[in-house]
Amino acid sequence: GPCTDCSCSSGKDPPKDPSHPKKKENGEQLTVPKIFFGTRTHKQIAQISRELKRTAYSSVPMTILSSRDYTCIHPVVSSSAGNRNEMCVELLEGKQGKSCAYYHGVHKLSEHHALQAAQGLYQAWDIEDLVCLGRKLRACAYFAARELMVGADIVFCPYNYLLDPQIRDSVSV
Repeated sequence: GPCTDCSCSSGKDPPKDPSHPKKKENGEQLTVPKIFFGTRTHKQIAQISRELKRTAYSSVPMTILSSRDYTCIHPVVSSSAGNRNEMCVELLEGKQGKSCAYYHGVHKLSEHHALQAAQGLYQAWDIEDLVCLGRKLRACAYFAARELMVGADIVFCPYNYLLDPQIRDSVSV
């Protein structure tokens, strides 16, 4: 069954504090570590999240960090053959007088349990679930995944998110 140290055992919302402190029986604080699970490809992330769904830990708060290529739902940016990262930054900065309405709706996806309840899932999810819900709610899946990292016990991501100092710094790993 589920462990007794993380939020999966209690059925309660995960604490918002990133270090996830818990109380031991003797009153000492126990810190539940945040697990970063790196893979070589996004397809492997989908495979491991599918396997997580099959375990007793499927309700552990988690997120999946991925590129804009996989999570951007803005119709112009996502259909572009150009640099999606640059196009996204331009929209966020309001260049050319336009802004990203999807980014402004990111709060709709930022709470993990609201994400699960809206999808009818009470288990682990994958990138496609987040993108599908983002389209439905008109909210940015790319930035929502980063906000979900605050309360996540497990963070799935490609290796380069862990190894590249610039990426690691940009996502606060």
